[in-house]
Amino acid sequence: MVRSRNQQGGATCALSDSQSATGASFWRPSRPDRCTNRSRSVTGSNDLERNAMHETKTLGTSELVLGYDYDAGDAYWAGYLNEIVARGLPHERFVRWQTKATNLDEVLAYATRSSRLSWGSAVLLELECEAGCIAVVTLNSGSLSVNLAAETVVGLRDGEAFIRERLPVREATDDQMVPISFWSCGCRNGAESSRSIAVPTWADIRGNYPSRVADQLDKLMDSDYRPGGRGQLILWYGEPGTGKTYSLRALAWQWREWCSFQYVTDPETFFGRPEYMLRVIIENDEDEEKQKKWKLLILEDTGELLAADAKAQAGQDLSRLLNIVDGIIGQGLHVIVLVTTNDDLRQLHPAVSRRGRCLAKVQFVPFTPAEAEEWLERNGVDSGSRAGTLATLFGAAAGDDLPERPRVGFGS
Repeated sequence: MVRSRNQQGGATCALSDSQSATGASFWRPSRPDRCTNRSRSVTGSNDLERNAMHETKTLGTSELVLGYDYDAGDAYWAGYLNEIVARGLPHERFVRWQTKATNLDEVLAYATRSSRLSWGSAVLLELECEAGCIAVVTLNSGSLSVNLAAETVVGLRDGEAFIRERLPVREATDDQMVPISFWSCGCRNGAESSRSIAVPTWADIRGNYPSRVADQLDKLMDSDYRPGGRGQLILWYGEPGTGKTYSLRALAWQWREWCSFQYVTDPETFFGRPEYMLRVIIENDEDEEKQKKWKLLILEDTGELLAADAKAQAGQDLSRLLNIVDGIIGQGLHVIVLVTTNDDLRQLHPAVSRRGRCLAKVQFVPFTPAEAEEWLERNGVDSGSRAGTLATLFGAAAGDDLPERPRVGFGS
């Protein structure tokens, strides 16, 4: 790569086809030569002459100016931009999806540049013969990002289909593995990683909940359940250890066919950074297939955002949450927000639980002594019956002693 400074401090880049990628690169197999009627030569550093389908197009000398310095391993991106300028490609597209592929081996035969970086892997693909386009593909923790450029919109469509076939979308599997996207703010307004987690069915775990809780969850867990037109907030509240996270995993399986799960790891930052928030709720919304699916935003242990004094403590965070579920921001979006909290409903802001705002409000409560005795007997545990949370009962099944009931009174 040849680089020179311009007056604005950018970098001028000229790349030739024969030049190898700078920085760390990984093995690339030989590519099948299926484009016999295409010849290409480079004159000077930026002149490009192409002969494809008996049509010759000559592009004049072009100069690519990069806005910042590129480090070792970033030549794939500089090469992509250089090809867009040199070939005069007028159409571009950016798409993302969560993939079950763990590496980029399936497309390495078409790579002209490849890099293995600290955050993942990247390749520059020459797909002119296969789809009429070029593409940059990056893979980071299961999240695939694809930039395409072509002479026609059809080339963009065919290039995306070509890559999707080789790096397919991660889907729920018959062995009860469901893909979950995990979001954090990062340095560019939202970083996404994905992995599949093992989940139970509702039928598998229903017996682990007191009847008061199971009866409330039955409607949400029904395989035919779909959200209605009023309110897009689900509120799960109750003391720690009552099984809120456990039931979330079952919900992922029950809703797998029509909903994707987006777990926000930093909710306090999510609502404080509007650009980050909008990226999460609108990401891939232009994709037809994605538009057919709902998104469930999961915000665990987020009671401070919903407290009665939330506006005084967290500024606009509560207002933005309410705007997503039934305000201007959420209009037309298939987005549901599920919030879990250990706080009592009476301690939450009245705007959160008002009539019509929530799809469901589920209170998670401990087992009564009778329910605890029944659960312990069903699971083969010989222990005195005592009220307790699901966590304490599982602890008893694992050999831990049930906690003593606190003594109350002057003699304690």
